[in-house]
Amino acid sequence: MQNTSTFEAPMQRIRLDRLPQGEPILDVGAGGEGLVSRIEGARVCAIDIRMDEIREARIHDPPSNWFVGDGRALCFRDSSFQVATLWFSLGYMRDWETKHQVMKEVQRVLKPDGVVSIMASKIVCKEDRFLFRVVYTLPDGTISQTGYGVRGKQDQTLESASRLLEDMGFRLERTQEHEHWFEILAVKQ
Repeated sequence: MQNTSTFEAPMQRIRLDRLPQGEPILDVGAGGEGLVSRIEGARVCAIDIRMDEIREARIHDPPSNWFVGDGRALCFRDSSFQVATLWFSLGYMRDWETKHQVMKEVQRVLKPDGVVSIMASKIVCKEDRFLFRVVYTLPDGTISQTGYGVRGKQDQTLESASRLLEDMGFRLERTQEHEHWFEILAVKQ
């Protein structure tokens, strides 16, 4: 039996806000919590590579549109969305080549001046596994608690994610760094 080491970040508390109104939203790596779908409802196209994650999110009965798919080959036309979200899904993309391929697809399906909203864990640990637990407060006051267990040693930081976006031609609109996670809002140019 292989012995793996784990870094566990302390419990985080995150208040989630509504996204810009009106346009359809693409949620890449929507996951079992389906946070964006629970907040924004029917205007969300939620995609996840794992059917079991989609089934788990459906427990919350969000009225969004769910797709099983790989973020490296999105099934949408160019310039289809004004907003794309990657809320705690970057950490599941185990290497920077995958993160780059997914962001290239996000860039393709975003309209000119479209925005990408990223929330992600800082994964700078030396351990094999990284565990991030969080209590979310949704805009309607609903409390949701979950955890993310991903591969460690990713060097996923605000700086590395910002550099990826800037190298692809995104303009950073807003960044915010927290102790164990970060936020980026970037605009497609």
